[in-house]
Amino acid sequence: MEECILARADRLELEDGRSLRLLSALEVLQARREADGLAQGESERALCANACLLARALEREGAPVFAGGQGVLSRLTVGEIAALSSRWWAFNKKANPSPGIPEEELEKVKKKLRDHPQERLRWRVLKRFRALPTEARARSMLDRDYLWCLAQELLDQEEELDRLCPACRERAEENRCPGCGAPVGERVRESNPHFDWERFERMKRGGGDGDGLSG
Repeated sequence: MEECILARADRLELEDGRSLRLLSALEVLQARREADGLAQGESERALCANACLLARALEREGAPVFAGGQGVLSRLTVGEIAALSSRWWAFNKKANPSPGIPEEELEKVKKKLRDHPQERLRWRVLKRFRALPTEARARSMLDRDYLWCLAQELLDQEEELDRLCPACRERAEENRCPGCGAPVGERVRESNPHFDWERFERMKRGGGDGDGLSG
């Protein structure tokens, strides 16, 4: 599961050149609503639901294969619909887990991300610029773009630190407890990608961080 999250795979390539795409929560809801209109009784509901889901998920070269659930029901057999929908649900469970996964699985995901500096860098940049990974501006970014953003932020920090007096600069570079403000661990250098941007911004505005900048 954790490998799929890191890979951020949103498509399962099929053997015949088609692919099954992960769907948003809204698309799944729309498929269910369409199925409600197609089903002529409770016994047909599951088949119609799977057909409407496949109408949205099944693609060829990035374009939908079917215009809607009715088209899926008209052109595919019951067995084909069942097989394809089963593959989609299995792929969705593996590549698109819900936040309600067991705690032990969540710990595995956390450990994988903790040991993956590139993912942590990506998260820091997205958080800094208040962007979600699904947004077009984030999806179009390359690794070099994240590196560029990080380098620019570090340069900004260096410029701001250069404006401080020696005493204030030393305090700004200290690694401090976010709760009480006491110094912890080693001194934080401006070249460190883990530099606490938010704390530095508060200090720069005079907000302090426990014991403040003044002696």
